[in-house]
Amino acid sequence: MSHSTDDRRVLAEIEQRLARDDPQLFALFATLIQRFPPVPEESRPSSGRRGRRNLRRPAAILFALIAVLGLILTALLSAQPSPPPGEDTRPGTHSGALLNPPAR
Repeated sequence: MSHSTDDRRVLAEIEQRLARDDPQLFALFATLIQRFPPVPEESRPSSGRRGRRNLRRPAAILFALIAVLGLILTALLSAQPSPPPGEDTRPGTHSGALLNPPAR
């Protein structure tokens, strides 16, 4: 990552303060930087951000499919059943044949 001159100056000041305030921590950071030098941004793989973007689209599609399926199931399960063919009763009413006692 390229830094502007102001950023570099501020980072140099922070580095100097750290070296003055906590020399052991500064030495540890210096050792880590020597062992693991920073990788230039041009050579870094850019798949980190792309990987997240590539997962967003399938996740959104999956969520949409689940939502549509849920709406369809809700509509099917909450619909009132239609009367059998040949019977013209309104929902909630019973045919008289089942309620009348048999003739003697």
